[in-house]
Amino acid sequence: MKRTDAMTGEGRDLDARALDALYNSAKSILNTSEKKGLGTVLFSSVNDAEGTFKAASHISYILTQLEKKVLLVNLDLGHVDGLGTYFETGGAKTLVETVSNSYYLSEAIQQTQYENLDVIALEEVGEPEFIEVLNTKDIKTKLNPLKNYYDLVLVIGPEAERFEHYSNIFELADGTVTVSKDKTSDYKALKRHIDKLGLFNIVSFGIIRNSK
Repeated sequence: MKRTDAMTGEGRDLDARALDALYNSAKSILNTSEKKGLGTVLFSSVNDAEGTFKAASHISYILTQLEKKVLLVNLDLGHVDGLGTYFETGGAKTLVETVSNSYYLSEAIQQTQYENLDVIALEEVGEPEFIEVLNTKDIKTKLNPLKNYYDLVLVIGPEAERFEHYSNIFELADGTVTVSKDKTSDYKALKRHIDKLGLFNIVSFGIIRNSK
C-alpha cells in the first residue's frame, strides 16, 4: 500500500499530510497490538466527535490495505449517524436492538463497500435505555467472540465528558486513541481524560491531532 491510497467519496478525502499521519498511526496501532496481543482499540475525544469518526474510519480502511480484517463499532449515542459519512451499509440490525434480543452481536454486523471492513451501527435510543444496555447486556462478552474473525475491533466512544455516564465502555478496550482538535482543545480536560484512561490499564496509542 502506498501512503497516498485513501478512502474516496464525499466527506472521505484527505490531503497527503493528514493521510500520512493517519497511515503512521495505523501502523503504530497494528504493530503494538500484534506485539502486545491487543484486540480492541477505543477512539474518543474531548471535543471533536467529527474528528474521531474521521480518524477511526480512515484508520480502519488503512488497516484493511495492510491486509487486516477490521470491525468498527459505533458507541457514540450523540452521533448515531457518524458512520454514514464514510460507509455504505446494508439493512442489518443495529447494536441496541441486537444485544437486547440476542446473544449474538454478530447479527448486528453490516458489510461496507470496502473489503474486509465491517461496521456495527448504533440507532437512536434514549440515553437511559442506552446506559441500561451498557450496564446489563454484557457487551464485552458478546464482543469477544468476534475477535476470532477480525484482526482488530475499533470502537468509537462518546466525547470525554460523557464517560462519566459511560465509563464501562472503557472495559471493552485494550488500547485507546485520543483525538484532539488542535485549536480549540481544552488541554486540562484532555489530560484528565488521558489520566482516566490510565486508571483502566488501557494501552494508550497517543493523540491524533485534527487540525480541521
